[in-house]
Amino acid sequence: MSAPSELGKVAGAVVGAKLAATGKLAATPATFHRKIASSGYGKPPVMKLHAGGPSTLAARAAAAAAAGGPVGKGGAAVLARRYSPAEGPMCHLQVENSSAPRPLDSAAIRLAFSPDATRIAIAAADGTVAIQRLPARRHSHVAPPTLLGHRAAISSVHWSHSGRLFLSASADGSACLWDVAPDTKPPAAPLLRFDHLTHPPRPGAVPTTAEALANPPLSTEVRGARFFYLDTFVLLAAGSGLHLYSYALGPRAPTHDATRAAELRHSYRLQTRWPLSRAHHITCFAAANSFLSPLALIAGSDRSIEVVDLGTGQRVLELEDAHERPVQLLRLHEGSAAGDTPTAGHDLFLSAALDGAVKLWDLRSASCVRRLGAHVNRVHPIGAALSPCLRYVATGSEDRSAYLYDARSGGLIERLRHSESVVDVAFSPLYPQLAMCALDGSVRFYADQPEE
Repeated sequence: MSAPSELGKVAGAVVGAKLAATGKLAATPATFHRKIASSGYGKPPVMKLHAGGPSTLAARAAAAAAAGGPVGKGGAAVLARRYSPAEGPMCHLQVENSSAPRPLDSAAIRLAFSPDATRIAIAAADGTVAIQRLPARRHSHVAPPTLLGHRAAISSVHWSHSGRLFLSASADGSACLWDVAPDTKPPAAPLLRFDHLTHPPRPGAVPTTAEALANPPLSTEVRGARFFYLDTFVLLAAGSGLHLYSYALGPRAPTHDATRAAELRHSYRLQTRWPLSRAHHITCFAAANSFLSPLALIAGSDRSIEVVDLGTGQRVLELEDAHERPVQLLRLHEGSAAGDTPTAGHDLFLSAALDGAVKLWDLRSASCVRRLGAHVNRVHPIGAALSPCLRYVATGSEDRSAYLYDARSGGLIERLRHSESVVDVAFSPLYPQLAMCALDGSVRFYADQPEE
């Protein structure tokens, strides 16, 4: 690997200090946690976000129940509906949920569950995003709120760890940050629009030549945007660089002037940018937000996958020729707030490309451990997901189906037929449920048990 650039050194000084303020960093191998478990896939200790105990509500409730103490507020409910190793594959169609009116008038191309599984975001090719309340059958009589902030197809959607903020990225050269708190009205406009390189332009002001050169518009497609480091930062991929932004949000309603624009109350600032070493542009990226890790995965147009330590600005691993075509999807396993996520699970990630393959990788060995290829993917960027229980991999397909694989053996479990090409899939973080969206705008749900 090449030596870190001057920009990387600056990144280490600026971002490393910020990351160190929330979590102590150390020189560690390319894993998403501090300890390295054995090379097998046994059940290692539960990952801890802090030294105070298990990191999820389910884990804390289970520990309290085992000790004979109170499970805490909401703990009993979570224990009753958490993922269990005994549950079967999610291959039973939920007819009532899937029969709800289509939330979009255009092709659905991306979807994502909220952290508490009470909502699902469905992004369309026309630049709109619908926020559907769940279960769909219970809210089918209410039209879901629609986010209108983009002029081209959505490339990625991402919920904040708190579930109150939402990021959408688009081919129109922008990313939008939205206030989607369940106790507020649907937003009419985004809180922030990331469409300039370093910071938002001053409303109504004409920039000088020097200012325009220092803060140009993001003239290329934004390939993805994600919250990072427990919502502390925003990562954005545009062109050949991965950009890290800090952001500041003012009060929801201005206290001094109710007519002041949101741009005067909310802001973002570029902290640093990591360019790819050889590729012309970034095709996609992934980074953890539900636990503290400084690592990011970046896929380039040269078919490579780079692992970058954002705290030091150094490339710690490079996987050359990861696929036969440029990688179009990177998806980390971040676990679930309703389950005991094994530490080893945080070292697994999925990649997909238009070569018809989905690969499961293990960072501990820097190798592909499963190659899944029963589905069809040659034209559209197709989504794939690893279940919170680490037992299943789901992927869309262009043959009007979705495919469910056994993550341990790589074998095909079920082909779930649809009326159109399935372009994205997602597992519920709380229930044993699989959602999929298709080019006809429909969304279907599958469970581990048939409907009664």
